[in-house]
Formats: sequence, C-alpha cells, structure tokens
Amino acid sequence: MITKMNICGRKRKKTETGDGKREKMQTDFSPSPSVHVNEDLIKEILLNLPTKAVLRFKALSKSWFSLISDSEFARRHFDAAVSPTHKLLNFVNDSKAYCVDIKSALCNDSWHAVSNFIVPSSFDLWGSGLSVAGSCRGFLLLQYYFHDLVMWNPSTGRQKEIHCDSSWPHDLSGMGYDPVDDDIVVVTVTLRINDDNDSKVSYFSLRTNCWTSVEYVLPYAYSKFQLELRHGQFWNGALYWILKSSDKLRSVVIAFDVREKRLSEVPLPNHLAILPLQSDIYHLKVMGEHLFLCLVRNEVALIEMWSMKEQHKEVTFWIKTFVFSSYLVGFMSLIFPICFTENGEILAFNSHDTLLKINKKGNLVRYGKKHSLLDFLSCGMYRESFLSLPGESGEIK
Repeated sequence: MITKMNICGRKRKKTETGDGKREKMQTDFSPSPSVHVNEDLIKEILLNLPTKAVLRFKALSKSWFSLISDSEFARRHFDAAVSPTHKLLNFVNDSKAYCVDIKSALCNDSWHAVSNFIVPSSFDLWGSGLSVAGSCRGFLLLQYYFHDLVMWNPSTGRQKEIHCDSSWPHDLSGMGYDPVDDDIVVVTVTLRINDDNDSKVSYFSLRTNCWTSVEYVLPYAYSKFQLELRHGQFWNGALYWILKSSDKLRSVVIAFDVREKRLSEVPLPNHLAILPLQSDIYHLKVMGEHLFLCLVRNEVALIEMWSMKEQHKEVTFWIKTFVFSSYLVGFMSLIFPICFTENGEILAFNSHDTLLKINKKGNLVRYGKKHSLLDFLSCGMYRESFLSLPGESGEIK
C-alpha cells in the first residue's frame, strides 16, 4: 500500500512490504505542484553568485543540475560576472596542487589542496619539469619539459590531454582565446629546427581538435636560464614572447595573432632592445589592461616595469610605469609581478619563494613568509569558471 502526504511542499512516500512487517520512508525535496518557481529569477540569482557557490547548487535537484550543466548558461555566468574570483595555484612534487584566493594570498593558512587533477599517463615523472604555461577562461595549460600538454579547469576538474604533433620539444608555448570562433588555441614554437634558422609554429584548435604547423625563418634565440620568458602572455588577441636576436645583442618581442594565425615582430625602442651588460629584460606579464615587461638594471639596483600601448595595430610604444629597488626585501632579489590588487598595489613573487605587495610608489607594503609550497615556474593565476572546452558536448558533467 502506498499513501502520499503533502507537508510544506515536500512529498513523503510510505512504502510497505507485502507482509506489512517492514516499511521505508522516501522523501522527494522537489517543489510541490502548488509552488510556482520563477525559472528566470533563479537564473538571474545564479548568474550573480560566485562560481564555487553555483557549482554547489548542482546537487540540489535534477532541474538545477541540468541548468548549471548547460554550456550556454556557463558562458553567460562567465561574461556577466561583476567581481570574478581569481586564484593563484601552485604545483608541488608529484600531482599535488595548492591554491589560494588572490585577496588572501599572503596568508599562509589560506592555501588549500586541490585534489581533482588526474596525472596523465604520458607524464611519467613530474618533479621540477612541470610548469604552468598559460591561463585562459578558467583553464590552465600545464606542460612537462616543454613537450606534453594538458588543459585543466581547477574549479571543475575537467581536463584534456593534448599530444604534440612532434616528438621534438618546443621552445615556447602559450594559449589564447578566439572570440569569433569561440575557440581556445594552444600555440608552440620550435626555434631553429635546422641550420638554416628555420623554425616551426604549431597551433592546436580545441574546437577542431587538430594541429596545424607553419615553418618560418626566425633569426631568434632564447636564454636557457630564463624559463619564465618561454611562456607566452595573451593580450589584445595575441600571444607575446621576448627573445634575443640570433647574435644575442638585441631583445625582440614576437606576437602570434590567435585569430589571424599570424606571427609578427613587435618593435622595441633601442633603449629597451639594446641594454648594458648588467641589465636585462627578465619577465613579461599581463596585468590589468596592459602588457608589462620587467627590466633589471643591476648597475643601479633598480627594477623597471614598462607598459606597452597600442596606438594602431602597427604602431606600439612603451611607457615606464613603475620603478622600485631590487633590494626591497633587504637583499638583492628579482621581482616577478603577478597582478594588481583591488587597491592598485602589485602582488608579486620575489626570487626567494616569497610573496609581497608593492605600492605604486615602489615601496614595500607587505612581505609574506617564505613558503615551502611556492615555486614561480609552477605557479599560475586563473579565474574561476565552469566553462566547458570548445568542441565538447553541450552539457558539463
């Protein structure tokens, strides 16, 4: 015998066995037919919640699971975010990763483990060979010894292995977004594949799931000791890298247009391209709405940040924006900017595995403790999202 009762919009089912000796209560938490739920209102509420909160609501009911799993809703949530959550993630040995909200990055007890990354079978060893090569729309591009690649969304755990089209390790890598085709494009550059200075640029479309390669004559070289310069920075539709001319006398900026699939050189003024022996460009970083290069002048113990401005597509110029001492923490140290904080300060790494904050005048505001989890090359900043990868099915599992 089955009887039904309505209690505060919940349906309770009482089920008896044939002999009447055992019974089992089942509760359905879905709204009763008499309760009207405005679906448009629910969508608007969810669109204004942070990613982590929205993902928790997937377990509430089948209808909410279906709504939040819809890829179009995920895109709307990503585009509508007023104050998106940005996190800093750092890999340590093996497959362990820790992340922290950018707002509390200097609080050691704010870091927490991320356990949804599955080590791909192609990654036989990890160690110091793992690095974060790029960040785009909530996904991180991970690579191992400049060969194997994995796309990973730390918020949802979604990941995809990308097998390179060559057994030869690449020298440069990065990824960017093509809004016209709604596609994420992974790019690798292999310099000097033969004695004629021929180089190969390969790009992988997540939407078509295939590689395309083009050969160029690129008279450039990179410094084996500046691994951080080998990860491209995505800004204004293009990926940027800093290289050296083949004679290693000039610094050169190259850009790959993700939409046009075209490689070009971005001119540097002579005072940046040709530097004294004790000076060097050591870092390239997108922060806010600008692309910055970091220049250390050891002869005067200063670090300069220059921002790139585009007047037209073919005309660029650079402005010295920030200057601070390379002895900010009491001893010589390179500074690797990460991002701007809400009040305009610079959150940065120094070369001794610590985080710090610098104000616009170049003064040290706060200095974190040395953190055993921090490794600049294994760190990446990402924005929380529950987007699916281009080319995947319409629902997010």
